[in-house]
Amino acid sequence: MVRAAVLPLMAEAMLNWAADGRDMPHFLDHAIPEPVIRAMKYHGVEVRYGPPKGLTLDLAKDTVVSFPWRIDRMEKALENIGKTRWEYDEAKHKVYYYRPISVGFFTNGLHSGAVGILRGEGRVPATEVDLTPLYAAGFGIEWQDGVAWAVFRDKVVPMDHPHHALLLALGEVLHRYGLSL
Repeated sequence: MVRAAVLPLMAEAMLNWAADGRDMPHFLDHAIPEPVIRAMKYHGVEVRYGPPKGLTLDLAKDTVVSFPWRIDRMEKALENIGKTRWEYDEAKHKVYYYRPISVGFFTNGLHSGAVGILRGEGRVPATEVDLTPLYAAGFGIEWQDGVAWAVFRDKVVPMDHPHHALLLALGEVLHRYGLSL
């Protein structure tokens, strides 16, 4: 279910470079509207980070999204797509892996990361980001007339990015049933 839900975001993210776009959040938790983030921080609610590079993702098996944004860099990366094997570059690549939905987001090395995803090859260390403290404190996503709203206590703010909202909503459902993929 999560893999199907991430496909629209993955398509939008992978094609964002064609519009020279930079407006998509590269961190899932950064898609939460700022007033809601501030309210949660005021109440001591934040995501929980695991050890840096504490787990390894396989780009052939795990669900990972990248957000390339510069047309010239993406063109160069695509020119080399079949010439060499994709390899993790410690100086370049950074990935966050969000629980409970089990989706990775490249947050650095976006263009070459996109190539690794497209080729379905390579392994990359990732830092786990646990969203369950947000859900446990009452954060959620509500849909009204096709619009996603981020909700925390008395803060109800529309989401700018509906594909991110869908993943956050699935995380809430998984948390409610005690599941982590």
